[in-house]
Amino acid sequence: MKHLAIGLLAAALTGPAFAQMKGMDMKDMPMKDKGMDMKSEKKSKTQTHKVSGTITKVDPAKSTVTIAHGPVQSMKWPAMTMTFKVKDKAMLDKLAKDQKVDFEFREEGKDHVITNVK
Repeated sequence: MKHLAIGLLAAALTGPAFAQMKGMDMKDMPMKDKGMDMKSEKKSKTQTHKVSGTITKVDPAKSTVTIAHGPVQSMKWPAMTMTFKVKDKAMLDKLAKDQKVDFEFREEGKDHVITNVK
């Protein structure tokens, strides 16, 4: 019974507070000190990441290239093999299986898109 009373009291006290927050504009609230630095999260989504690897497959029909790459320090990823989309289909003409490449990519939504290959 005691727990029920505490729960009801907590609900009654917090209900009005949540109602007041409904229309709040939170864009200028400092989130960094709460472990929620929204600006750096957005920045990492548009950041260009650099890595080296070896091409294992080129798929012109899907505009993708599969690469066994080393660790990506900027994303704290270990070495792995993954498929990337290419920003420009013309890049695929310069790529071949077993070719070693240095490349740059970005996250675009759920995709990882190669923006530059050397």
